[in-house]
Amino acid sequence: MKKETARNFWRRYLGLVCNGASSQYVENPSLSFVVEAKAGEYDEISDKEYDVMLKDCEQFSAIWRKEARREAGDIFLDALQMTNISREYREKLAELLAACSLHTDYLSKTESSVSSARPAGSRSDADHMEDLRSLSPREIYNALCRRIHGQEEAKRAAAMITYHHMKGRRSNAVFCGPSGCGKSELWRQLAKDFPGIVRIVDASRLSAEGWKGSFHLRDIFEGIPAGDIEARGRIIVLDEADKICCETAMGAGGTNYNSLVQNNLLKMLDGDIIEFGNEDNSRKAFKVDCSHVSVVLLGAFEYLLKKKSENRGGLGFGSASRIRCDYSNTKISYEDLIAAGMRREIAGRINRIVLLHSLSVSDYRALLTGPIMEDLQSMGHCRIRIDDHSAALLSKEASESKLGARWMRSQIMNALDDLMFDDPTANEYTVNYPTAE
Repeated sequence: MKKETARNFWRRYLGLVCNGASSQYVENPSLSFVVEAKAGEYDEISDKEYDVMLKDCEQFSAIWRKEARREAGDIFLDALQMTNISREYREKLAELLAACSLHTDYLSKTESSVSSARPAGSRSDADHMEDLRSLSPREIYNALCRRIHGQEEAKRAAAMITYHHMKGRRSNAVFCGPSGCGKSELWRQLAKDFPGIVRIVDASRLSAEGWKGSFHLRDIFEGIPAGDIEARGRIIVLDEADKICCETAMGAGGTNYNSLVQNNLLKMLDGDIIEFGNEDNSRKAFKVDCSHVSVVLLGAFEYLLKKKSENRGGLGFGSASRIRCDYSNTKISYEDLIAAGMRREIAGRINRIVLLHSLSVSDYRALLTGPIMEDLQSMGHCRIRIDDHSAALLSKEASESKLGARWMRSQIMNALDDLMFDDPTANEYTVNYPTAE
C-alpha cells in the first residue's frame, strides 16, 4: 500500500469509526464510485486524477474482497496485511486490538466465515459472545481449513474442544506431533477467532509457585476479574507442555522442579478452585475457579517416543535392533504418557489425545506457495516469484530434514536478501533455490 493511498484509506476508515460504523458492516466504496462515475460526477477532472481515484478504488475493493459489504473489524485487519510491517508485529497488534475490544462495544471477529454478526445497531460484548456460542463445530473447522493445511483430525478435534467449551463443557486434551507440524499455529488461529478466550502460554517458562522464575501459573489469571472467567471461560493452551510433564528438571538439591509445576497444574486440570497467596507481601492474594477453564497440552513428546522405541521389540528372532517410533508408525496411549514421566493423576484428567503427523512434501509445497509467500510479499511490499523446480527442491528438503515451515521461510528470506542487496527497490523478485554460492 503506497503511502498516500494508505493515508487516504486510514482517513476514510477513521471517519467510519468516528461515525460509529466500526460495529457494523461497511459498504464497499467502489460501488458508490461506479455509480458516481456513471452519473458524470467526475467528468470535470483530468484523466490523470481519475486514474488515481480508480486505482485507489480498486485497492479498497481488494480489501473488501470484492464483496459489497464487510465488517469494519475484518477490513481493518486485512488492511494491516497490506502495510509494511512484519507478521510477528501484525499478530501482536491484532492481539492488542482484540484485548482492548473486549472492553468496548465494537468487537469484530477476524474471519468473515466465522463471524455471524448482524448488520444492525451497536453490538455489545454479550452479543459477540452469543455469536461465538452459536457457532457449530463445522463452522469452526471450516474457518481453520482456510488457514491450516492438512491435519484434518487435529482441526476436527480442536473445533470440537472449542465448541464444547463455548457451550460450558470444559475438557482437557493433549496434542502430540513433531516440531513444525502446525500444533501451535492451529491454536494461534483459534486465539484470533476467539480473542480473550483462547490463551497460549509457553509452558517451558513455567516455574512452581514460591520459586523464582519468569512465569508462574498465577500470571495466567492475575488481573482477570473472576466474573470474566465465569462468563467467558478460558481455553489455556500450554505450548511445549511435554517439557514440564514428561521430562525432569533436577535442581542442585535433588528437587525436580517440573514435579512442583505439575502440582500446580493438577487443580486447573481438575476444574477446582486455585488459591494464590500473597507472595512476600508483594502480590495480592486471589483465587480462580477453574470449572470454566479447559486445558490443552501441546508438545513433540520426543522423550516419550524415545522411551517407546526402547521398549519396542526388534526385527526378527533374537535381533537386538530397535524400531524407531515416530508419528508415522505409532499411536500414543495414556500408558505411554505415564511411562514417559507424566504423573498418573495428570494423565487421568486428559479427555482426549490427538496425534498430528509430519507434513508431506506436498503439504510443505502448499504452505510455501500459499501462506509463506503471501506473508513475505506483504512484509516486503513487493511481488515474489519462485520457479517450480526451486519450490519442489525446497519443499522436499524441508520434509526430509524435518526442519519445518519456519526453515523454508528463512531460506526464502535469505535468498531475497541477496537479491535486495543489489536492487532494494524492485517491485518484483524471482527466487531460485538453492542459491548460488
